[in-house]
Amino acid sequence: MNNKNCFDFLRFFFAANVLLVHLSELSQNNELHFLSQISNAVIGIKGFFVISGFLVAKSYVNTPSIKDYFVKRAKRILPAYVVVILFSVFILSFFSTEKLSGYFANIDTYKYVVWNLLFLNFIHPCLPGLFESNLLCAVNGALWTLKIEIGFYLVLPLIFYGIKKTKKASLILVILYILSISYWVFMDSYLNKPLLAKQLPGYLSYFATGIFLFLKFDFLMHHKKRIFVFSILALISYYFLSAQTVVLYPLAFGSLVIIAAYNIPYLNNFGKYGDFTYGFYIYHFPVIQLFRQYNLFEKYNPYTMSIVVILITLFLAILSWFLVERRFLYRINRNHQK
Repeated sequence: MNNKNCFDFLRFFFAANVLLVHLSELSQNNELHFLSQISNAVIGIKGFFVISGFLVAKSYVNTPSIKDYFVKRAKRILPAYVVVILFSVFILSFFSTEKLSGYFANIDTYKYVVWNLLFLNFIHPCLPGLFESNLLCAVNGALWTLKIEIGFYLVLPLIFYGIKKTKKASLILVILYILSISYWVFMDSYLNKPLLAKQLPGYLSYFATGIFLFLKFDFLMHHKKRIFVFSILALISYYFLSAQTVVLYPLAFGSLVIIAAYNIPYLNNFGKYGDFTYGFYIYHFPVIQLFRQYNLFEKYNPYTMSIVVILITLFLAILSWFLVERRFLYRINRNHQK
């Protein structure tokens, strides 16, 4: 398999989509409403899960033991996640309407820490005295996808166990794919429960697509022109002709993502200075919320404030990479060289 790819760019592109949509919604500024029309957070999340399925499957296959696999997954996602939770609690305490003594004496502060560290962000998303007049009081509404990502990490070894036992990889992945889409349609269209629809089972079709495309990578690259055209037609059919073609959507979308990753060579070195995507994703929400709390999008030029938000988020992402994430990844690589 060709190791030259632009996954770093694609992940950053998808993270930027999520940030722009959140800027549009959370700022509550009419001039920024257009951002949600030129970007799509759902597309960004789906793209993340396709790439995750592809790369995590690759990591699993190339990792000598299941213990090493889980250690690698934990070191990739947990350190920066724990830091952003604690960073939010301590740094944002200075912006709370409560005094520091009251803030840290409030049981809600510790509920936030506990539930968020357990990836159950929805149980206690807010901190005392913060963002109470905002559209949402949630400190970091972007973190909900990480519990799904963790779920995928746990499910993947079971998927490969089933593949090893049955020797029918395509059959197992197709069954998971269809069950996932059926769950999504049932929850979203019939029960009108979109929040339940977008939990792990609903997005499993994208993760399974990533795994499938990893296992069928040579076939995908050999027939990439035909698959590219088919995928474009499938997406056009879904968006403009018939929503009944939803069954083709994850596969078509995922195929385009993976084909793009290996066929835009001038973007292959996008991440040569570091992989800032994860930090960009986990820090943008509280930064936007803080700007909204002080009405900065209204007091000053909203476009200028948006640029400042992006720059602050990027700065925090760079710090996260060099001070937290890279250190743990370096330990992983060093341990595997021993």
